[in-house]
Amino acid sequence: MKSFVLRPGKCRVIFFDLEFYVPVAGRDKEGFLYNPWDKSCKFLGGSFLVANPEKDLNLDTEINPGRVSSLWLWKSGSERKLLEDIYDLLKSAYDLVYRAHQGKVSPILCGIGISSSDVPILFELFKRYKILSNSDAFSFQNKFRIIDISQLAITTFNNKSSFTYPKSKSLILQKYLPEKKFDSGVRVWDLYDQGHTSAIEGRVIDEVLCTRHCYMKILSDVRTFKYLEKNKKRLTSVYSDSSSI
Repeated sequence: MKSFVLRPGKCRVIFFDLEFYVPVAGRDKEGFLYNPWDKSCKFLGGSFLVANPEKDLNLDTEINPGRVSSLWLWKSGSERKLLEDIYDLLKSAYDLVYRAHQGKVSPILCGIGISSSDVPILFELFKRYKILSNSDAFSFQNKFRIIDISQLAITTFNNKSSFTYPKSKSLILQKYLPEKKFDSGVRVWDLYDQGHTSAIEGRVIDEVLCTRHCYMKILSDVRTFKYLEKNKKRLTSVYSDSSSI
């Protein structure tokens, strides 16, 4: 049997951020206001950076904003076409990883808060517009793995309570990119109402690149933690040996 070899250059991490529109009449409720099955709401689209771990996941590597794929309702013409384009992007990344690893490795979907919003919403939309059947949507979703930065970042904060909770985008940016300030997501609704679609595009590309940066900084912190852990074990061993003399 041929042995399995991980090929990082043939893996993919898809950093992305989606935007949704809720009409004024639906903004007076609590919680997450967008519902993929509510026809009064709109799926606006989003931006995607399909990253090669060997080339793109290094803090010294600058990513040109032109590398980010932006797929938007005002360019696609309809939500269905927009979703078909997003599906094609995801399927292309999956096919590359699958062929290189015989299906033993999955592409990664990465973003802030995506496990409770962007990912489930996207696959509900695939079902709503019959781009995928319910069964196929479930199967396709499970061909990916999710790294939610809001959960990954928990370990890098001083959690005084035994109750842990996903970190907000604002807290994560404050820690890793304090110079970056993003208005509330509600601002996107105002920009859309005003027809400032280019401002939405620029904002979301910036958010995706910031997400990648936070991912890399968190990974750097984890490596530092592991180094300190290893060093502590070494010092403990040395102390133990010296005490027994």
